[in-house]
Amino acid sequence: MKKYIYTIMILICSILIVSCDDFLTTENKSSVTDKDHFSTEAGFETLVNNAYEKLRGIYATSSYTTFFQAGTDMYGDARLKINDELHEYETLNPENSSMKTLYTNCYKGIRAAYAVSYYAADANVSEALCKKRIDEARVIAVQFYYILVNTFGGVPLIKEYVSNIETGYPRATATDVYTYMIDELEDVIAAGALDASTAKKGGGRVSIEAAQALLAQTYLAAAWDLDKSEYFTKAAQAADAVIAGRSLTTPFAELWKSDYNGDYSGDDNEEFLWDVEYDHATASTPQGGGHCWSVFYTNYIGSGSDGGKGSKSAFIVTLHALKCFEKGDVRYDATFMKELPDLLNGVYSYWTFYKNGGNFIGTPIKRYYPAWYETADDIEAWRSIDPENRKDTWIIPMSENTREPQDYTEGVITYEQMIGYNYGGSPCRKFDDSYTLKNIYSEKDDYRDIHIITLSEIYLVAAEAYLKAGNEQSALARLNEVRRRAGLAAAASIDIDAILKERVCELFGQGSRWFDLRRTKKLVEYNNLYNKRLEGRAQQAIGQKLLRPIPQAAIDANDQMSSADQNPGY
Repeated sequence: MKKYIYTIMILICSILIVSCDDFLTTENKSSVTDKDHFSTEAGFETLVNNAYEKLRGIYATSSYTTFFQAGTDMYGDARLKINDELHEYETLNPENSSMKTLYTNCYKGIRAAYAVSYYAADANVSEALCKKRIDEARVIAVQFYYILVNTFGGVPLIKEYVSNIETGYPRATATDVYTYMIDELEDVIAAGALDASTAKKGGGRVSIEAAQALLAQTYLAAAWDLDKSEYFTKAAQAADAVIAGRSLTTPFAELWKSDYNGDYSGDDNEEFLWDVEYDHATASTPQGGGHCWSVFYTNYIGSGSDGGKGSKSAFIVTLHALKCFEKGDVRYDATFMKELPDLLNGVYSYWTFYKNGGNFIGTPIKRYYPAWYETADDIEAWRSIDPENRKDTWIIPMSENTREPQDYTEGVITYEQMIGYNYGGSPCRKFDDSYTLKNIYSEKDDYRDIHIITLSEIYLVAAEAYLKAGNEQSALARLNEVRRRAGLAAAASIDIDAILKERVCELFGQGSRWFDLRRTKKLVEYNNLYNKRLEGRAQQAIGQKLLRPIPQAAIDANDQMSSADQNPGY
């Protein structure tokens, strides 16, 4: 009886919690029913928009880094620590609140997506529009399942809108989940109801190319997880269907440019295949209504009154990740801010860089963070560009031996010691927003689009798929197209480590590094080598915990699940 009561509230930790979502069950003070409301074109479109909005519960939350980057080789502790359970594994258990939130929000999104097809039969819209919106929602549902199966393995598989009280769903196998996802995507692609591409006009809507890209990602993950070698070939084919006739033509720095004039330079570029859309000009909340990506991967560098920018002070780039960038890689300077003026009392500002056209020329520089490969001659050449404003600059190398960045008083210290201070390490600038720089210091004032899938990522998906399918020549060709745009020489050989290295540089801050390491069976190895908390003991710490724990609340609320359904290690 207890489970039955709980199920009405938290079926699979969200399916029925969402049935109490204000969006669908607000108090009805008129005679208009939900079906009446959603039968109008305007009402039907609100259903579709609600499904898209649920993506923000994954990608626009301040927990994004905790969901997807903790417990990996790329990001480490700084002034603040990463979640102990997720970064160190040993104490990770089914009560972890972050995993419960992720699980819940995914099922909220699935239910919102299924609501579109549920109400579509009575919608007073054209057949073409109805089919398009239904198929958009089907792809959205698959995206949530992609997150679930890559995080938890097999999960309860719901295939339609839940409108009545249910007492539970059994845990499906990963095979069942992947098969459903592939069938859905292939059916949507074959139907052809979606737009061919939406990237140049704002890639927030699902397009055929977005569905094909997700299919490539799904086949790739399924090939590894299910040990189906033929899926590597299918992943490569799906990726090439997206790539066909295209190349990486926009310079990397231009693609990620934070444009002070407000045109949000790259946000609607053809390389951004699917986005979570934001637009300050049309935002209902012009201040504090954005997302927090501009503060990710950055240590404290001063308050708003000091002219700094917001920061999370955790998930700071590891030395290993920095060393993945080769000398000459144009992505480094587009990803990290290497110069900082004196950010005290608001005399100078972090944002002067953008107001000045992408440089600090004419501004006294207090701290310079040379890349790990920069020599003394490189640093002197940098000073010579603006000698009057750089003659007294503190040099804080992004390398093993560096300097204390806050007061510059100690002698040589380690990189890990350095990032424990204020101003510790180069801030990530890849996601800086041109609106934020004008007058706002807030965690949620980034109005740039969040890019779910990019064309360059699909090149790397193709490289990995071709490599595992035994076609090294095609794998190298896809990898080297990414390296060409980065200004690097073509690689002569390729393996999984080379692909993971390239993902560090091309996709820093994006996607899920945890998915990448789990998928490629590198989770223990890379944590053992590069996670400072687990160096030399990752096998013992991680053990069987190669998936995240299914939330205990989800098991307790589901009559068809028990402790036997929990993942190994928990």
